[in-house]
Amino acid sequence: MEDYLELAKRMEEMSPEEQEEMMAMIREMCICAGCASYTSCMKEKGELMFCATGKSECFVEMKQCLCPECPATSKMGLINTSYCMQGSEKELRGL
Repeated sequence: MEDYLELAKRMEEMSPEEQEEMMAMIREMCICAGCASYTSCMKEKGELMFCATGKSECFVEMKQCLCPECPATSKMGLINTSYCMQGSEKELRGL
């Protein structure tokens, strides 16, 4: 498990291309689309990776939260949940 603060600092120092590669890695791990709270609106907008991109533009009714089970949670040292409703890890930590 990587410490999120170290990862965030490392990402700030990355080139745009490296940041894109990191986002692609996160996208591969993402299980948002399998969550009961994931809506057709989110799907239509192509929204995923709420832990990195922030809360959904769509109305979200919390039915379930898969965030604790997501591979990105342990890989990236995430400590929050319900990103689709609350915002990204960065936002929730006030960074």
